[in-house]
Amino acid sequence: MVWASTNDMTDILWPIDAIQYRLIAGSITGAILGSFVTMLSYRMPRRLSIIWPSSHCPACKTRLRPRDLVPLLSFAARRGKCRYCGIFVGWRYFVIEIVLALAGAAAFVTFGFTLWLLIALALIVAGVTMIAILMERASDGMDKFCH
Repeated sequence: MVWASTNDMTDILWPIDAIQYRLIAGSITGAILGSFVTMLSYRMPRRLSIIWPSSHCPACKTRLRPRDLVPLLSFAARRGKCRYCGIFVGWRYFVIEIVLALAGAAAFVTFGFTLWLLIALALIVAGVTMIAILMERASDGMDKFCH
């Protein structure tokens, strides 16, 4: 922990330094963006709207609740299975969210809270979305990478 002095000569415990804060903020932001990328990479090649309908299970089409949409944690809690029909939804969601969480943390540490950070995050989202779509197209069917 870092101790910092203020102008009135009292000491304040600063519980987290700038790098740790950037890592945490970047990981959370990246995981949230990863959830968005999984939706984009699933819907765009199928020419589905990215606005409507809201997030749902690709198998049973049940609308997902907010507790089902928490990046990484909801996948781990349900062991990758749909809460409603029990089908395995595939590793793509977990892998993409992990990749974006790591990339987000790296971007936050590298660029700080600057305009360059927003540009980097936009490029990361676009790049990972394209890679996921290309990997899916290269597989033997549209749903092989999904399951």
